[in-house]
Amino acid sequence: MKALFIRCYGVLTPDMLTGGLIDMGVPPAYLHARLKEAGAPDAFIEKANAKAQFGAHYFHLPGGGPVTAADLAADWEALCQASGASFADRGRRVIALLGGGSEDLSPLRVRRTDARSLFCFLAGAEYLEAKAFFTCPFELGKGTDAGAALTEKLLVRAGSTAGLPISADGITPFAAAMLEGLSEDFTPMDGRFLLDRTAYGSASSESPDGDNTAALYLGYFTPRRASIFNRQMKVFGTEDEVF
Repeated sequence: MKALFIRCYGVLTPDMLTGGLIDMGVPPAYLHARLKEAGAPDAFIEKANAKAQFGAHYFHLPGGGPVTAADLAADWEALCQASGASFADRGRRVIALLGGGSEDLSPLRVRRTDARSLFCFLAGAEYLEAKAFFTCPFELGKGTDAGAALTEKLLVRAGSTAGLPISADGITPFAAAMLEGLSEDFTPMDGRFLLDRTAYGSASSESPDGDNTAALYLGYFTPRRASIFNRQMKVFGTEDEVF
């Protein structure tokens, strides 16, 4: 199946993930059209960082103000109903992780535009025909504020002791919910994944670097039980599984 792997290096926002898909080839005009189809404001900022050491794309949906989990859920339903989006259930899983409370989440770095960011990301993945999402494992380090505490609560499967810890301060709670809610698994890219394209989304419009950039990898993933290494082989007149 065609799959998308996500690798976080230090900072991660929902907009960065959409920026990576634009860098991978999703036309901005396509995202404008999908937002208009959904009856939503289609204004956004996008910019290629052509002078960077490596190519990366900046994407940003402007807007702010108070927002609750209930607001995000209502916004998501409106977007999907107006556009007939096929990925509605995936978005519901993400937003459900934030609960259904009426408390203002904006002090925790959750934005009213996050539902639209999720919509753009899933629409872009659909454009690229990605059927599944995976996240490369990373160790989540302790954060220093309430938003980081929510990220730590949401992001429960990242679990890896390889490499330096990534501070929860750098990953917004909604981005954490996207990783947790969309990923089939947190697993390294290994022989099951045949890479086709690599792209990058940046949190900076001017100076992308390793810490404020996320990598996206598009390719073909074969589940282990469906791989050639797990097929039945006849050996000396018997059938044995090869592991």
